[in-house]
Amino acid sequence: MNDRIWTLSNGLSLLRILLVVPVAFLLFSGNPDSRLYAAVLIAVGAFTDFLDGLVARLKDQVTTFGMIIDPIADKVGIGAVAIILTVQGTLPVWFTAAVVGRDLAILAAAAHLSRKGAVLPQSNQAGKWTAGVLGLTVFAAVLDPTDSGGILFPLLVASAAMIVLSFALYAKRFFTLTTS
Repeated sequence: MNDRIWTLSNGLSLLRILLVVPVAFLLFSGNPDSRLYAAVLIAVGAFTDFLDGLVARLKDQVTTFGMIIDPIADKVGIGAVAIILTVQGTLPVWFTAAVVGRDLAILAAAAHLSRKGAVLPQSNQAGKWTAGVLGLTVFAAVLDPTDSGGILFPLLVASAAMIVLSFALYAKRFFTLTTS
């Protein structure tokens, strides 16, 4: 691992954060066709999430900055779109509160560990799966805001289960690291 910041993989993570702006603009535009364009940009963001990790490993660009910015990019992207969709009445408030609350708790725990000089652990598999399920839920809500296909409720249930599971696992790791 190295301390470089400007790598292709880190650039892809930063791009994911920047994509939030046009996605938000498209979702607030009021044009029904804009939702499709927003979904395309979300899909591009999801692809860059896959690609940045692959590039980092293949090009030996795993960096400390990348280990921080990659999960932050996921949290910013999913959280921002979830907030917009909640404001628009597409997603329930409890869902977005759970997503944002979990992410803020994880970021606060990471900041606490960093201040104590602890090595920040990488995202665990449950966290990665949770990000995937949350991303899929948000993607489905963007494409079908009225849930005419009936897929949103099962995705919300799966998301809630993954939020609880991943948060419990993150909390266990946090308390293990702070007490050892």
